[in-house]
Amino acid sequence: MQITVTISDGIVYEAQKQGLAIVDYVESLIDKGRREAAAPPDLDTAIERIRALSSSVHAARK
Repeated sequence: MQITVTISDGIVYEAQKQGLAIVDYVESLIDKGRREAAAPPDLDTAIERIRALSSSVHAARK
């Protein structure tokens, strides 16, 4: 499959800084995102999100 995307100058700069072809750098970003999405969420982060949601619910009730 082929997809055409417009990327920012910052991504081009980062790819060049790391000595990577832009396509390779973008593919690495996509792969990283897929791995992070598939990984189980960090328990501390989940607890922090629950606390934040709970606080906002309590604040809305006042």
